[in-house]
Amino acid sequence: MEKERVLVRDNKGFFLKMFKRRFKEEFDFYEDSFLLGNGNNSKDFERSVFVVYDKNELIDFLKLDKKGTNVMVCFFNKDLHNSLMHFDEIKNLKLIDASKPRTEIFKDLTSYFKKSSDFISKVPEIKFSGSNIYQIKFESFQRALFFMM
Repeated sequence: MEKERVLVRDNKGFFLKMFKRRFKEEFDFYEDSFLLGNGNNSKDFERSVFVVYDKNELIDFLKLDKKGTNVMVCFFNKDLHNSLMHFDEIKNLKLIDASKPRTEIFKDLTSYFKKSSDFISKVPEIKFSGSNIYQIKFESFQRALFFMM
C-alpha cells in the first residue's frame, strides 16, 4: 500500500518535530513554508496541514490560492482557534487547538489521519477566486476576523 502524501506548512517546524515519528509508517510528510506562497502544488498531496501561530499566518493561509481538498489548520494560539471555531463546519476543513495537552492533540490528529480520504477527493478544492469583487469581500472578511479577535 502506498503512503499518503501530506504537505505541512509550518514556519517554525514544531508540528513535524512533535508528530512525524508517530505517523511515519502511514504517511510521507513534506514540509513547506507560508513564506513560499503557492510554491508546492497542493494537488500533489492527499492532505494538507497548515500550522498557524499568529494572525499574520492566518491571513497568509486565507490568501493562498490553492489549499488542497483535505485541509487541517492547527492553531498554536488558543484565542485564534476559539474565534474561528465556526470554520469547523466547512466540510473538508478540520481545526485543531494545539494549545491542548499533547495527548489530546494526538487523538485529534489520529482521527484526522485515520479518516478515509475517499469521499474527500470528490470534494472541490478550497480556494478563493482571483476576481476583484471577491478580493474586496475577502478584505472585508479579514477586517471582520481582525475585530473578532
